[in-house]
Order: sequence, then C-alpha cells, then structure tokens
Amino acid sequence: MEVYRRFINTEDQSSNVGKENIKKHGSYGALLFDNRWKEKRAMILARDLNKCVICGFDEKLEVHHRQYHYLIEVKKFKVPWDYSEKLLITLCNSCHQRGHSKFKVPIIYL
Repeated sequence: MEVYRRFINTEDQSSNVGKENIKKHGSYGALLFDNRWKEKRAMILARDLNKCVICGFDEKLEVHHRQYHYLIEVKKFKVPWDYSEKLLITLCNSCHQRGHSKFKVPIIYL
C-alpha cells in the first residue's frame, strides 16, 4: 500500500507536474496526475454513468473521497487510488465545492 504526506514544501517537490498545480493542491494534487488515479477515476465516473450523483449534471465532474485514511504507523495518508470504490463518488464541481464548504471529510486513523 502506498502512502503520501498531505502537505509538503513545494520547493522540495521533484515532479513533472507544474509548481502551480502543486502549490494549489499540495502533494495530494500531484498524485491526481498519476495514471493509477486516472484509471480509478475513470472507473468511478463510468460506474456513476458520468453524472453527478447529487444533481445529475454531466460536466465538470470530479471524484470525491467520502473519507480519508491516515496510517498511524507510517504517519501518512493513503494514496487516492488505494480507496475502496464504495468510498468514492462522482460529483460535479458545484456540488463538490458546496459539500466541502458544509461538511468536513472525516479522517479515519488506521
């Protein structure tokens, strides 16, 4: 199982991802460019019929983690593609932003 640090010093990041994306999303944002996440994301979008599960909109879709897992032993979060499909849902950008402003995504300590 792979893990990542949620927050990093962007000056130390060595990746082919632009520094703008890393600064905006931290180390998590860099992982969203990984092919393993792209494959998992495509699977979740297809499962949810390429529509937001809340409003049914079919543009500006994002895959939302319903919870995050922090691995105490290694002091890191799981990488985004290691989550069970039941913990991932398709949301449009609007519903995703509204949800994050109303609710905090729970962190489960394992």
